Amino acid sequence: MRTISQRELRNDSGRILRELRDGEEFEVTVNGESFGILRMSPPPVKPQRFASAETLRALYENAPLTAQQADAWKRDVGDTFDDELDDPYTRAPHHRQE
Repeated sequence: MRTISQRELRNDSGRILRELRDGEEFEVTVNGESFGILRMSPPPVKPQRFASAETLRALYENAPLTAQQADAWKRDVGDTFDDELDDPYTRAPHHRQE
């Protein structure tokens, strides 16, 4: 835990808030005496942006689907999940028609 003065908190609040978001904790002092503790509440949780193909496959295979939905799923997707992520914007060149 880092110690910062009330003046530093006032002057560098943007930087300190970013560091709080990243999990840093601060003890704030006023005239050299401890005044309080700054921390995120609750601690930050970084969102997971991508799921692995295995995770997606398991989610969909265990989803409560009707027989018709399950047949449509197998017909549409089957085992076509790639184990590698790729950028959908690089699949085909985009040409502007004039």
